[in-house]
Amino acid sequence: MEQPISRSEKKRQVKNIENLALELVELPKVTIQKLPCDDFLKKEIIAAKNLKAGSRKRQIKFITKNLRGADFAPLLDFLATEKGSRLQETQIFHELEYLRDQIVAETFEAQLEAEKKGARLDSSWNCKTVDAACAQFPNLDKGNLKDAAIKFTVTRKPVFKREIFRMLKAAREQQKYAQE
Repeated sequence: MEQPISRSEKKRQVKNIENLALELVELPKVTIQKLPCDDFLKKEIIAAKNLKAGSRKRQIKFITKNLRGADFAPLLDFLATEKGSRLQETQIFHELEYLRDQIVAETFEAQLEAEKKGARLDSSWNCKTVDAACAQFPNLDKGNLKDAAIKFTVTRKPVFKREIFRMLKAAREQQKYAQE
């Protein structure tokens, strides 16, 4: 079951987009002209460069608002190649953390259901989030992922939660290198 995005997670996502807007404003004007975005956004970014203090913050928030509805992945790619920005890596890291937390939450729910029935949760249970993760990352080992999630729900040891994250991160990196 897909967990709704919490208010805190939404705030973190907006903060990440705001950091992107801030990095865009700090670029030189020549580089801003090369950005893979529409002219309106380029003009707003250039306008923010000349502002000071509070008005600059408002302009950055306005740019953030305009970026929220759009696909800003090309901008992250551009910053990573042109400036060596780590915003894209940070965003991927947070997405993997969120996916891990969804897997753990769904496993907790399945564990409670199994306890109500007097059964024990095993790796044969149907986990939609794990299925979605395996669809996103084909190299992911579904059985090991489910086992680590079950071990975490039973023992509450953080080592298993970290193991889930390591599996997701490794699958993401394999997918990235396969695409290159």
